[in-house]
Amino acid sequence: MMINCKESAIRSSQLRDQQLKGMRKIELWYHLLICKFCRIYDKQIRMLGKLSRLIGETSSCAAGPPDAKLSEDAKSRIKKSISAK
Repeated sequence: MMINCKESAIRSSQLRDQQLKGMRKIELWYHLLICKFCRIYDKQIRMLGKLSRLIGETSSCAAGPPDAKLSEDAKSRIKKSISAK
């Protein structure tokens, strides 16, 4: 089955988060073979991921103090906020 561009965008993001396996990954690969716009999008999000990791590694401001940690309550609120979207 052929996936559409919207599904391709979702799966490209899931692939970056290592949440995509099996047939869903193959369907994305096949879609990217034939859709140049989705290939461009996929390349852009890979680039953004690399840049954000690079900025996080080099910026002391983004990393915060070495001993800074989120409380369990804060982690819970963040997870709840993400899953609500």
